[in-house]
Amino acid sequence: MVWMDNYRAGLSHQQQLRMFNQLDSHDTARFKTLLGRDVARLPLAVVWLFTWPGVPCIYYGDEVGLDGKNDPFCRKPFPWQVEKQDSALFALYQRMIALRKKSQALRRGGCQVLYAEDNVVVFVRVLNQQRVLVAINRGEACEVVLPASPLLNVAQWQRKEGHGQLTDGILALPAISATVWMN
Repeated sequence: MVWMDNYRAGLSHQQQLRMFNQLDSHDTARFKTLLGRDVARLPLAVVWLFTWPGVPCIYYGDEVGLDGKNDPFCRKPFPWQVEKQDSALFALYQRMIALRKKSQALRRGGCQVLYAEDNVVVFVRVLNQQRVLVAINRGEACEVVLPASPLLNVAQWQRKEGHGQLTDGILALPAISATVWMN
C-alpha cells in the first residue's frame, strides 16, 4: 500500500482519474486463475476495481467468472450458457456498476487511505459533500478503529455493499470481505 500511495502522490488528481484499472487482460492469466483455490477473494478485487480512482476495465468473461492461464488460454470463448456462469459474481459486477454510476465521488472524487495494515485497507472517496467509505479485509474477521478525520464527519453512513458494520468510528469486518458505505 505504501508503494501505491507513493506512486499516486506523483500523479495529479486528473491523472489518477484516468488510470486504466484492470484485473487481467488478453495478455495475462485471468485473475481468477491467479487466485488458485483462493477464489473467495475475487469479490474483494471487484470492489477495489470499482471504488479505487481510475477507470475500471472489465475483460470479457471476468464478470461471469471465466478463468484461464497465460495467453492463449486467457482468450477462451465467452460461456454463453447461464449454467456455466457465476451468477453471484455477475450480480456483484452489476451492483458495483450501478453504485459507481450513481456516485460522483466514485467517478471523480479524491481518495484518502485511512488505514492499511496487515490484511486490511480502508479508504474514503470524497467529492464535495459526497463520501464513500470502502473497507477491504483479505484476512480474518477484525475490528478497525477509524482515525479522527473531518472526511468522516457524516451524519449517517448507509451500507451499500458487503456485510461489515460501522458503529461509532469502529469497523467490524467479516473475514475475507469488502464493504462499501455512502452518506
